[in-house]
Amino acid sequence: MPPPLSHRLLSGAVVGAVLLSALPQRSFTGWSGAVATAMWAPLWPVTALLAVVRDRVRAPDEPHPGLPGALRQSLEDRDRVQGELDAARLRVRQLEAELGEIAAYRPARDSGWRPLAATVVERSAGRPPGLFAIDAGSDQGVQPGDPVVVGGNRLLGIVAAGGAGDRSLVVPLDDRRAGRIDAIAQPGAPAGAPVPAGVFVQLVPAGNGRLVGELESDAAVRPGDPVLLSDAAWKPSAQGMRVGVVERVGKLDANPLRTRIDVRMETEPARVGRVIVKVAAGQGARP
Repeated sequence: MPPPLSHRLLSGAVVGAVLLSALPQRSFTGWSGAVATAMWAPLWPVTALLAVVRDRVRAPDEPHPGLPGALRQSLEDRDRVQGELDAARLRVRQLEAELGEIAAYRPARDSGWRPLAATVVERSAGRPPGLFAIDAGSDQGVQPGDPVVVGGNRLLGIVAAGGAGDRSLVVPLDDRRAGRIDAIAQPGAPAGAPVPAGVFVQLVPAGNGRLVGELESDAAVRPGDPVLLSDAAWKPSAQGMRVGVVERVGKLDANPLRTRIDVRMETEPARVGRVIVKVAAGQGARP
């Protein structure tokens, strides 16, 4: 006995959904919207009729009932102006916050870069989140390889290739796609004592806001020491920025002559909402 028609339709729908999920999204983006519109079309008259019935049964409440028309209009105008004032105040606070962020970056006259404020608009799925997108792209002068920083001198990541005119992708330092970076661990010194020379270290991303590296066992690096970028592969505007602080120092079991250090970023990329991109001077400006 053949299965009922409803079972066959359900099986066909499931098979179709599985096949569509296996296809690239761009292969059905163009026509899926038209199909959805066609399927909703028979329901539009019913939806409009139900909306009319709802308005008859439960009429919308008029604002300020029982007052003369002129007074009611005045109160409505007052509410509208109050809303516009609140929106203007919010915009002023946003501009003040952006100005405060940019004021922390004062490049020298011939430094060759300028600060560009941007907002994080999208994050990739998964744990850890990984790449994130900002609302600044080539139209504003952003180029692949530009450093992305927060808090004045804390390096957050690097602009990746594949952006658009008004959007860019950023690879955080703790993401494996950022690759190995060369840095300098700066040991601390007592007050009045000369500052010791920095210790070169190569760091690789370890995820969750951390990077790991190896040092010579006699290096005088301690937890809490800052780690600064010193990598020729990065742009000059990124050199000397803070990668993070040393969180842990310990001997390697496989090689006692080497020391492993864990470096923790001072800002979690997954929690950042506003960033500064160091773009080349003269490349473009945000309209």
